[in-house]
Amino acid sequence: MSKRLKARVKAGGTLVLDAQGLSLYVDGDDGMRARIKSAEQHGRKVALSALTPLEVRRTGHAGRRLAFLLSRLDTRPVDDGVIQAAGQLLDATGLDGHECLVDAVVVATAALSAPPVRLVTSDSSHIPKLCAAALELPGQPSIGIISV
Repeated sequence: MSKRLKARVKAGGTLVLDAQGLSLYVDGDDGMRARIKSAEQHGRKVALSALTPLEVRRTGHAGRRLAFLLSRLDTRPVDDGVIQAAGQLLDATGLDGHECLVDAVVVATAALSAPPVRLVTSDSSHIPKLCAAALELPGQPSIGIISV
């Protein structure tokens, strides 16, 4: 990849998929495919947390399609930085439980991605609160929400 193209990709920001966004993509949803195609055409990375594929596990043909699509996306590890940021988000919002933990990891993954960041989600309760709390993280990352 040329230096100019690398700079364009970095400058384009990041589109982060949560479980619903990935599920729609795997299921061939036209709207999600269009969002991802547009993001790629505008030099944005399409990323997700390493936990997200576990939430949308598939078998058979759908499992093979999931594996193929994951090979084309930027799957981000759940490293120490993500864990620390997710903990700070949970503390700031007062949320807890396994569902909130996964949402916090997804939002932390988004918060640590190249801006501008857009998060594709169907969650209208935990994700907005966690994204608002992300503004208190170092660098004050702003995460826009795309509702599906």
